[in-house]
Amino acid sequence: MLPNGIRVVTEHMPHVRSVTMGVWVWSGTRFEPAEKPGIAHFLEHAVFKGTEKRNAYQIAQSIESLGGYLNAFTGRELNCYFARVMDSHLPVAVDVIGDLLQSSKFDPQEIEKEKMVVIEEIHGLEDNPEDLVSELYANLIWQPHPLSRPILGNAPSVSSFTRNHLVAYLKDRYRNDHIYVIAAGSVDHEALVDLVREQYDFTGESHQADTDVDTAVDTGVDTSVLLDSERHKQRRRMRVLSKDIAQAHLCLGGVALPYGHPSKYALFLLNALLGGGMTSRLFQKIREEAGLAYSIYSDLDFYRDTGQICISAGVDPKDAQRAVDLIRQECRVLCEQPVPEEELRDTRSQLTGSLYLSLEESGSVMNRLARAEIYENTHVSVDETVRKLEEVTTVDIAELAGTVFTAENTYLTAVGPLSVDDIAL
Repeated sequence: MLPNGIRVVTEHMPHVRSVTMGVWVWSGTRFEPAEKPGIAHFLEHAVFKGTEKRNAYQIAQSIESLGGYLNAFTGRELNCYFARVMDSHLPVAVDVIGDLLQSSKFDPQEIEKEKMVVIEEIHGLEDNPEDLVSELYANLIWQPHPLSRPILGNAPSVSSFTRNHLVAYLKDRYRNDHIYVIAAGSVDHEALVDLVREQYDFTGESHQADTDVDTAVDTGVDTSVLLDSERHKQRRRMRVLSKDIAQAHLCLGGVALPYGHPSKYALFLLNALLGGGMTSRLFQKIREEAGLAYSIYSDLDFYRDTGQICISAGVDPKDAQRAVDLIRQECRVLCEQPVPEEELRDTRSQLTGSLYLSLEESGSVMNRLARAEIYENTHVSVDETVRKLEEVTTVDIAELAGTVFTAENTYLTAVGPLSVDDIAL
C-alpha cells in the first residue's frame, strides 16, 4: 500500500511480453445515491469523453496506436478501467488511465451526447431477452437492497445527470482508499509502484465510513435478513415479463455465498457439476436427454457480503414449466444423493484444468488477483485454490446444496410469451 492509501498488486508472468493493468474502484451500483440509479455506469462512460490533455479520439488513439486495448466495465460493487499493452508501453497505460480518472473535463455537451449513447444501451438490453431476464433476476432476489438496482440505470435517471452530479459522485467514491491498481504479465512491481506513486492521487472525501457504505446483505444464504415474510410466498419469488418473442428465457436460482466464504470452493464444484459445461447434469438432462434447450448453464456471482447462483435457459414457451420442473429436480438430487466420487473427480479435474489454462492470459490473472485482494485482502495462488478444491467432499457439496436450494431461497424470472399463470415454482 502506498502512503496515500492506494494499493498496488502485481504478478509477474514469465515468457509473456504483454501486461494487463486495471484500476479497480469501490464504485458499483450498490453505492449509488438511491435517486441516481446508473450514475456509476454513466461516469465510466463519461470519463472517456475528454480530459484536460486528450479528447475522446486521442484517448483511444493513445493505446490503440500501440497495438493495445483500453476499456472499462461497471459491476454491482466495482468499476474497473483496464488496458492491455506491451510491457514497454505500461507507462503510457498508467498515464492514460490516470488522466481519465483524475482530469476528465465532463464537458456538458459531451455529457448530453453520451446520455443518448447510454439510453440506446438500455434499449439494447431491453431488446435482448437473455440479458433482460438476468437483470430481472438480480432485481428480484436483492430487492429492496441497492444490489437490486439495474447497472445501466433507466432512461429518466440517465437523462437527469449533470456535470455537477458526476463531479460529486467521483469525488465521493474515487478516493485513494477505494483504489486498487492491479497488473499481471511482464511487469516489474517496483517500477509500477513508482509510476503510480508519481501520478495517482485521488483526494475526494467521503461522507460515509468505508466499512459501512450501505445496509449489509446477509453473510450466508439465510435470506430472512433480506426478505420479509411475504416474499417467501411463491408469487413473490417469481417475476414474468411478457414479450412477443419466440423463446421463453428463464433464470432460476437464489442467494448463495459471499466471495470470502470458506465454502465457496464447494460452491465452485457444485456449480460446475450442475451447469458448468457439456458434461454437466443440466446440459445432459435438459438438452441431451429432453431436447428442451439449446443453451443451459449455471453461473455464480460473488459480492462483499453475499452472492447468487443463477441457472439460465432458453426454451420453447410450451416447455417452460417442464424445464423448470426438471431443473428443480436436478437441484433436489444434489441435495439428497451424494455425488459419485468419479463424477466429483472429473469435475474437479475440469476446474483445475481451467484454472491452470487461465494462467496463460494476463487479463484472467489480473482479474483473479484483483478479486482476491479486494474481497479478501490476500493473494491466493492457483496451486492453493486447487488444494482447496481437493479438500471438498461429497458431503460438503450435499450440505451446501441443501442450504442453497431450499424452497424459500428459490427464485424464478422469465421473459417471453408467458404470463404469471403459465409457470410456477
